[in-house]
Amino acid sequence: MTVIAITNQKGGVGKTTIAYNLACTLSNRRNTKVLAIDNDPQGNLTSSFLKGSLPPDGNVARVYENETAIPQQVTDNLYLHGADISLAPVAERDFQVIFRLKEALDGLQSGTDAYDYVIIDCLPSFGHLHLAALLAADAVLIPVKPAPYALAGMKDLFGTIEKTKKYFNPGLEILGIVVNQVDGRGLVMEREMEETLRETHGNLVFKTRISKRVRVEESPAFHQPISSYDSRGASAREFGAFAGEFVRRVNSLSRGGK
Repeated sequence: MTVIAITNQKGGVGKTTIAYNLACTLSNRRNTKVLAIDNDPQGNLTSSFLKGSLPPDGNVARVYENETAIPQQVTDNLYLHGADISLAPVAERDFQVIFRLKEALDGLQSGTDAYDYVIIDCLPSFGHLHLAALLAADAVLIPVKPAPYALAGMKDLFGTIEKTKKYFNPGLEILGIVVNQVDGRGLVMEREMEETLRETHGNLVFKTRISKRVRVEESPAFHQPISSYDSRGASAREFGAFAGEFVRRVNSLSRGGK
């Protein structure tokens, strides 16, 4: 089981859109079982998956309360630990609460409850919930929008990851950085930001870049990944390529590669 935290301490970079489409795409692969975790009290990932309300037993808040939580089954191979505002008080809890998510996931490593991938959608701020996700994860996926101040925010995030490795999770890796919400109109500033990102971080940056398109933003409202909502569109091809690169990178990590 590979646990991936999708995070950036800067908001508006498309973390939830990537988490949603990635979880759906991976679960469509043969014999691949995926658990998506909404670790944000805003519950945007949850509302992307579910048309109705979240069953109480499926709420990830129960994990942090050290209670039995049963993921909501979305499709044959896709499950969800959702979230709503009831998750917010975790931020005020005793520091020991940060270990609850890892403990729960460690209990799913074998048997019928095992998953191939766990995708955690993180909130865009540092605190107990963010640290809990980093502690539970094998690797971090970082979406970045090629816009002003994006690189400055990256420095803070890398510092947080290094401190987490030093004090809590020495095996934590950076799976990669994905350039997201690319405007595509040839904006000079955007192009220069991406070039700087690739020059600075080299192979950490995914080759696949994901463009900003209206249909990508629309699809979660209809509870459909872009691969279904616009199956023949350019965005579906981009997310398919991104998922393929994601799997190759995960396989490289599992073999001890970089």
